[in-house]
Amino acid sequence: MHKLFLIARWEYMTRIRSKWFIISTLIIPLVLVAFMFLPALVMQDTGTDTKILALIDASGEMSAEFEAAISEQYHLKNGQAKYQIIVLENQPVEEALAVGQELLDSQTIDAVVVLPIDIMGKNHAEYYANFIGNYREQEEVRAVISSVLMNRRARDAGLNPEMVSKLTRRVNLDLIEIGRGGEKQQGNEILSFILPIIFVMMLYFAIVMSSQVLMRSVLEERSNRLVEILLSSVSATQLMSGKILGLGLLGLTQLFFYMVCGFAVSQYRGIEIISSVQILYFLLYFILGYMFFSGVYAAIGAVFSSEQDAQQAVSIISIVSIFPLLMSSYVITNPDSLLTIILSHMPFVSPFFMILIIGIKTPSCWHIISTSFLLILYAVFAMIIAGKIFRTAILMTGKRPTLPEIMQWLKSA
Repeated sequence: MHKLFLIARWEYMTRIRSKWFIISTLIIPLVLVAFMFLPALVMQDTGTDTKILALIDASGEMSAEFEAAISEQYHLKNGQAKYQIIVLENQPVEEALAVGQELLDSQTIDAVVVLPIDIMGKNHAEYYANFIGNYREQEEVRAVISSVLMNRRARDAGLNPEMVSKLTRRVNLDLIEIGRGGEKQQGNEILSFILPIIFVMMLYFAIVMSSQVLMRSVLEERSNRLVEILLSSVSATQLMSGKILGLGLLGLTQLFFYMVCGFAVSQYRGIEIISSVQILYFLLYFILGYMFFSGVYAAIGAVFSSEQDAQQAVSIISIVSIFPLLMSSYVITNPDSLLTIILSHMPFVSPFFMILIIGIKTPSCWHIISTSFLLILYAVFAMIIAGKIFRTAILMTGKRPTLPEIMQWLKSA
């Protein structure tokens, strides 16, 4: 046991003093915070440049109202109108579009808006631009066109447009989240969607990075034959167990730092980003997930003789492990669905799916117990397999083992 702790201490102290570990640990929270808050800041930014739109009104009756509405509704930070309208009139639509194309090519204008003559009936307009990726500006143009059409339809029906606007104004919905104990908390739909994804990314980095460090450590010692000297003093089981324990503590250190950053951000923003219960779940699924992945990565490190070959195998596991992020939108909107529950019991994605679900709501006790129990079984199985492969393959040199040979090791070990 003493030798095991000596190995764990050496692995922990060596890795934690690495400048690359310190840099990566500091950078990842900054990236997560930027991912969390930059989109909202960008969405709130109204810009500093006036956008010039060429307007083609086939009916000849809506251009003045459109120009007045868009100038009144949208402004830059300095108070000036965000949009400047150039009306292309007194010519057929085709000729006006040709003029608009020339203005776009010369970058004199930013876009061309066409209001067809039958827009009242078909409810359809056209937007031409060299770059159509700025959905915010397109949405603002669409909103103004809809407002102008609603006012015209109200007048045609003999109604007061201002009264119609008041009757149809949008309702503001206050979100209040209620916990199991009846506690009420002001909700935020953006945070409710983003935070579970942030939690999964934190757990992913902590587990996968620690497991990859373990794999590289096994590869390094095998490639320089240092393991032969180590195995003269300790058993293969003690060596692997010490490495797993030391690098697991390294991952816990990294995860603790992430939680401290999350708590600091929550205090600064005045919101509860992470609760004490979620911290306990984080620790539970980190330990279980790390034990499983460490067995898998240690086995890969023992099988392959070069990091390049090992990385090809690891890339497959990494792709599978980010599957919860690809499914995050579905899980967030359907945390109790049968598909979500089934996926949360799959070995390579179970810890990430559970943290994703916990970020949304507290799962039932049976769900936590069943996934924890299965993860323990997965971890024990992975560790046994890794130990058998490690004991047989760690001293082999000269050629890459084949799959039948690996299966034979497992049978004979």
